[in-house]
Amino acid sequence: MTLDQIVKLQSIVDKRAIRSDTLEFLNEERYSNSKECMIRYGDMHIDHFLRVCANVMPDDSYIDVEDLTSVEKHHLKTSTNLSGEEMYSFLKNKIVKEFGNGNN
Repeated sequence: MTLDQIVKLQSIVDKRAIRSDTLEFLNEERYSNSKECMIRYGDMHIDHFLRVCANVMPDDSYIDVEDLTSVEKHHLKTSTNLSGEEMYSFLKNKIVKEFGNGNN
């Protein structure tokens, strides 16, 4: 499922229009090393997007410590950066917490 599809589905479920800044983000492009070309964020599958996010090391001021696993908390105490797997886990947990049961 692509980000475009997810956002459209969310707008149907929420019965609200898609925000203009969200549409602007979906139309932005990034260079794909694997495809060796530019790709729109909206055309990315969610798992690929999460991998891209996981490769970006977060600034610890943006991390909600309550959402971290014990391993992530330990890593945060010893470093300001999470590994790719830890960031992927953090994002996945955050998404499941926010949208997991489909009632939000």
